[in-house]
Amino acid sequence: MIPLSINARFRSRPVTGVERFAHEVSSLLAKHPDFSVTEIAPVSALSGLKGHAWEQFVLPGKRDQNGVLFSPCNTGSIRVENQLVVIHDAAVWDCPEGFSASFRLVYQQLLPRLAKRAKAIATVSEFSRKQLAPHLGIPEEKIQVLGNAVSAAFSPMDEVQSEPAVPSLLCVGSMDPRKNLDRLVRAWLDLKNRGELPEEAILQLVGGTNPRNFASFAQSNDTSIQWLGRVDDAELIRHYRRASGFIYPSFYEGFGLPPLEAMACGCPVLISHAASLPEVGGPAADLSAPDSSGAAIYFDPFSEKAICQAISGFFALDGGARDRLKKNALMRAGQFSWEAVADRTAGQLQQIL
Repeated sequence: MIPLSINARFRSRPVTGVERFAHEVSSLLAKHPDFSVTEIAPVSALSGLKGHAWEQFVLPGKRDQNGVLFSPCNTGSIRVENQLVVIHDAAVWDCPEGFSASFRLVYQQLLPRLAKRAKAIATVSEFSRKQLAPHLGIPEEKIQVLGNAVSAAFSPMDEVQSEPAVPSLLCVGSMDPRKNLDRLVRAWLDLKNRGELPEEAILQLVGGTNPRNFASFAQSNDTSIQWLGRVDDAELIRHYRRASGFIYPSFYEGFGLPPLEAMACGCPVLISHAASLPEVGGPAADLSAPDSSGAAIYFDPFSEKAICQAISGFFALDGGARDRLKKNALMRAGQFSWEAVADRTAGQLQQIL
């Protein structure tokens, strides 16, 4: 068996897409017959420079020197060559406004050094591979694409409970500028002010959202917008299942798990056509063709008009079209699995030795 040490700093952090990848893949690797797995984590939660110092000076001494190291959350030790590092996106270069100056400095210096030192580098989408290669200073073919998935808990509810109480759109995202929530809210309020939303329609925002952080939202206390903040997985799944549809206006994603989670719950999706999101959503839905297998309604995330048209067009769909979207969403989500991601990861780890 191959001794496998896992850089488990992620165990003490809030779960976002990066940490979810680490949790799911690490759990499956622990059951893999070819590996003897040991997780290595700080004795207490470490962030910022303390966390990086632990990875550089403590982690290398605790790993099994005869095995491989798996660092699933963007950073790892530049002292370890037999290592697989998963770098999820190039946002620190492509969207620097979303990060502090100190964060940018550390990551822009650390990641290229890791890429040149570690024997294996991976990411989660073809988009991220293309974006990362020039910044890391390595050829695209050296970066393997592992993908992402959702757990079995993300599933549709019983048919008898499937109709939402009121027309609703759900969005899951943080206050990061690239999530584009400000443009979504402005589009929603514009539709409402023009009387182009269904009666009682609501927009629900889940994540690190607070209307006070969006100074431009003069009407951010509008009762048609619900700011729900962070929720646990059970509550998130309930929201996916109850929503009429899911909307995701982000203009930059390394992968984009929320749309896939929504599709796995049978929730129709309206998503940006930018970055990695077409890799997640698959072919565009052709609502004029009853046999279309497309699961996603795409829109331009930089155009409020396009967002408005996507929202109003979705609410105008008849029951048959929405049912086709739900069916296609479930079929699309079924093409992704954590087992496949873990198998690809295991293959990269085995090749290191």
